[in-house]
Amino acid sequence: MIEEILGNLKTELSGKLNAETDVPSDKMDSIISVLGDAVKGTAAKEMMGGNLSGIMNLFSDKPNDQQADHIESNMNSNIVSGLMDKVGISSAQAQKIAAIALPFLIKMITKKKEDSPKEDSSFLSEILGGGAKGGLGGIAKDMLGGFLK
Repeated sequence: MIEEILGNLKTELSGKLNAETDVPSDKMDSIISVLGDAVKGTAAKEMMGGNLSGIMNLFSDKPNDQQADHIESNMNSNIVSGLMDKVGISSAQAQKIAAIALPFLIKMITKKKEDSPKEDSSFLSEILGGGAKGGLGGIAKDMLGGFLK
């Protein structure tokens, strides 16, 4: 499901990112990939660390609590460093992209989550790609060096 969300993000945000950050259109696929990887990776790390309540708060219509703010900040940092390292974008440009795209992506995921019960965390697996190699399960497995075989 994250691939669908990222596809929609690219469609809805490409023009705005290009206009406000001067990012060339040919880098858009790489930018969207970095966004998805940073959000999935950060969410997996937080879940592995037992911060499910922070993730649930981040992807809710409630104001962020301190845990959710921390997760969003980590996602932002991971996006900025990923854009600089993997796409070759300057720090200033990467920060602008993250400031525009991350809140938009969080809103899109939250909107998808609204289809499930408020306290149901299974949406994370569906939305963030659960079980598949690229999903939360695969990321968590990779982070633990195969410990979860």
